[in-house]
Amino acid sequence: MTGRKPPRRTQAEKSAAMRLKLCEATLSALAEVGYEKTTTQEICARAGVSRGALTHQFPTRVDILSAAFEHLLEAWEAERRTHIASLPEGQPISFEAYTRHLWRVVFSSQNYVAALELMMAARMDGDLAANLRSVLARWRSVRDFLSLQLLGREDEAEDPQVLTFLHLNLCMLRGIAIHGSFDASEEERERLLDAWLEFLGSRADVMPGYSPEVLDRV
Repeated sequence: MTGRKPPRRTQAEKSAAMRLKLCEATLSALAEVGYEKTTTQEICARAGVSRGALTHQFPTRVDILSAAFEHLLEAWEAERRTHIASLPEGQPISFEAYTRHLWRVVFSSQNYVAALELMMAARMDGDLAANLRSVLARWRSVRDFLSLQLLGREDEAEDPQVLTFLHLNLCMLRGIAIHGSFDASEEERERLLDAWLEFLGSRADVMPGYSPEVLDRV
C-alpha cells in the first residue's frame, strides 16, 4: 500500500519559503563576511538560488537587507513569547536569569553580529536607515513589554525609570557583544557578563526595577 503524496505547496507557501531562505542566507553572510561583502551574488550563492529568484522577491539590496533584519526581530519576538509561555504562571524570573537568557539567545549569537553590521551600515545609507528605524519602532515597544512580563512587572510599563534601567541593561549587553565581535574569547565575554551582574546586585537598592528580592528570585 503506497502512502498518500504530501499536498502540493501553494504559490504563497513557496514564496514564503523562498523569502525565509534568502533572509537566513543574508544573515549568515552579514555575520561571516560583513556588510560590504554581503552582495546579492553572495546571498544567492548561500541560498542556492538564481539572481532572478532573489530579485523576484526583493528587487533591491536594501529590500533584502531590510527583510532579513525584520525576520531577525520577528524570530527574537517569537522566542521571547515561547520563553514566557514555558514558565509557570505567576512565577516571574529573576533579573539575573532574564539577563543571562538575553545574552544566550540574542547578544552572544552570530545573528546579533549581523544586526550590528546592518545598524552600523545604516548610518551611511538613508534608505536602509529609514527601513530599519521603521522596524525597530515596533520592536522596541514589544521588546520592553515582553521583558517586563518575564520579570512580572507589567504594571511598571509606563514608568520611565524602569524603562531607562531596562535600556541601560541592553546597552551594556550590546557593548559586551561588540567587544566580543573583536575578541573571540568566550571566557572573557562571560567574565564581563558576570562582572556586570555582580555590579547590579551591589547597587540593587538604588536601581529602578531592581531589588534584592528580584535578584534572588529564580
